[in-house]
Amino acid sequence: MRAEQVVIAQLTDTHISVGDHGLGQAYWDENTRRLRSAVRSLNAETEPPAVVIGTGDLVECGSTAAYEILTEITSQLNMPFWPLPGNHDSRVNIRKSFPEMPWEENHASWSQEVPDTDIQVIALDTTQAGRQGGFVDAERLEWVADQIDQATWARKPCVVATHHPPFLTGIDWMDAMGFEGFDELRAVFIEHPPTQIISGHFHRNITAQVGTTVASVGIATTMHINLDLSNAAVPSIINDPIGYQLLSIPNDEEPQVITHTRFIDRASVARPIQVQI
Repeated sequence: MRAEQVVIAQLTDTHISVGDHGLGQAYWDENTRRLRSAVRSLNAETEPPAVVIGTGDLVECGSTAAYEILTEITSQLNMPFWPLPGNHDSRVNIRKSFPEMPWEENHASWSQEVPDTDIQVIALDTTQAGRQGGFVDAERLEWVADQIDQATWARKPCVVATHHPPFLTGIDWMDAMGFEGFDELRAVFIEHPPTQIISGHFHRNITAQVGTTVASVGIATTMHINLDLSNAAVPSIINDPIGYQLLSIPNDEEPQVITHTRFIDRASVARPIQVQI
C-alpha cells in the first residue's frame, strides 16, 4: 500500500559547464545559479517529490569538472536524484559521477522502483557518441519493451524517461537533428504502452500522444528553444520562465499521471483568496 499520491519531479537540460564555449562564462554561471534555485524550490515543495529524474543534457560538454558541479548541487536535494544522459552528456563520466545508479552494461539505461511505492521508472538511453539526435538500437528496443512488460504484468504504474522525445514537435530545425530508430521505438510504445513518457532535449513544455500513452517534454532550467512552428524558422533560443515538472501519480486502480509545471525565479508569490463552492 502506498500513499494517496506519489509525486515525481523532472529536471531537464540543466547544461552545467566550466569554460567559455564561445558564450562567455557568465552564461554558464547563470545555468549553475538556476539549478541551485531549482534545488531550493524542490526542497521547499509542500508535497515533497519522492525522487527527481534528470532527463539529460545535465552538463554541456561532458567534462569531469562539470559533473563535479552537478553532483555538488544535486547532493543538496532532500530526495534521490536519478540522472540519464542526453546528447551533451558523457556516458563514461555520468556513470562515474553517479555510481549508485543501476546502469545497464552496454548503454546508460536503468530501471528501478521509486522507494516505498510500486511505481517503476524506466530510463532509456537514447544517445550515441558524436550524434546530436536520438539513437536506439535493437538491444535497447528489446530492453525497454521487456522492462515495460515486467511492470505491466506486476500491475505497476511505469514512467519511461528519455532525453530525445519519441514524437515530432513541429519545431523543424530541432526535429531535423533526427532520431535513428524513431519508428521502431514508437512501435514499441504502441505495442507495450507505459503509463507516461517524459523527455527533455527541446527545453520547453510540449505534449503529444504516442499510441495510448501521453508523452511530454519537460521545461528546462536554462534558455528555451524559441517556439516558432513555421517551416522557415531559424535556430533561436529565448529566455522564457524556467522551472521543472511535477508528476502526480494517484493511488488509483487505473494508473494515471497528472503533470504540473512549477515555474521558479518569479517575482510574485501565491496569496490566499476566498472561494465559494
